[in-house]
Amino acid sequence: MTRHPLFLFAALPVAALAGPRIDCHVSNEGETRVIVGRPAQTPYTEPLHAIGDTFLFKLTVQDRPADIAGVSVATYAPGDGKGSGPAMIHQASYPWPPPTPGRHARHGFTGLQRLFEPAFDGELEYWCEAVKDGAQ
Repeated sequence: MTRHPLFLFAALPVAALAGPRIDCHVSNEGETRVIVGRPAQTPYTEPLHAIGDTFLFKLTVQDRPADIAGVSVATYAPGDGKGSGPAMIHQASYPWPPPTPGRHARHGFTGLQRLFEPAFDGELEYWCEAVKDGAQ
């Protein structure tokens, strides 16, 4: 009996289809949201996420090629509205796969990070963790 390839795909357990992702918990002005990153083909197409009126947040996950694989977090201040674009105020890089934090780590592999933007008097906090899709 021949099996259709879709049948074999559907028969795989959910865990086998799960892939890695990075969840960054970003807080600004009393609001926390989760920015989700998955391995991308190129770091240049990842979007900037507006966080309040003061910050733009970019999460890039690149899992290959192995020699440049990593997680990158960048934060920008918005442009001045007079033609200048966003200005990077913070950038951090982490290895891929991300290090596994100890049992008692509360803030993932990045630890709790705090950024201040003095021109707009803004404050942002973030921390990131590796999550396997399909995990409970």
